Amino acid sequence: MPRTRRPRSKATAADAFVLATTSAELALASLRVVNARTPMIAQAIHDPARGNYAELTRMVSEKPLAFARGAHAAGPAWLAMAAESNRYLTQAWKAPSWGLDPALDASFGALAFWGRMMSLGVAWQSAMLAPLHAAATANARRLGSRS
Repeated sequence: MPRTRRPRSKATAADAFVLATTSAELALASLRVVNARTPMIAQAIHDPARGNYAELTRMVSEKPLAFARGAHAAGPAWLAMAAESNRYLTQAWKAPSWGLDPALDASFGALAFWGRMMSLGVAWQSAMLAPLHAAATANARRLGSRS
């Protein structure tokens, strides 16, 4: 499996935009691939001797591989989210003995925690989506579908 990068500790607005763009590209590429492959399935059902079995086999074998690569890539970001959650919950149960009003302090802490979790969420979603996006867009290019 390809090496994965460690997730960054903070996502930017540009990272969120790239995630949204990549998601849209994946949806369009998937549509193009389905539109190109559906007639191949119909052909193989109608005339089994003339089916495109190389492509039919690829339809089945590539999905588990792409999802496994996505899970592998997302693992470090999931672990970072778990560590952040554990860190926050450990601190949240400790009552402050001085400083701001405890409720206000807890509110600021929760707000900062959710900001970090959203940032880490963008990182794991981007990591998970990258192999799926690569496979779907490569298939769309290879199949030459324009639908």
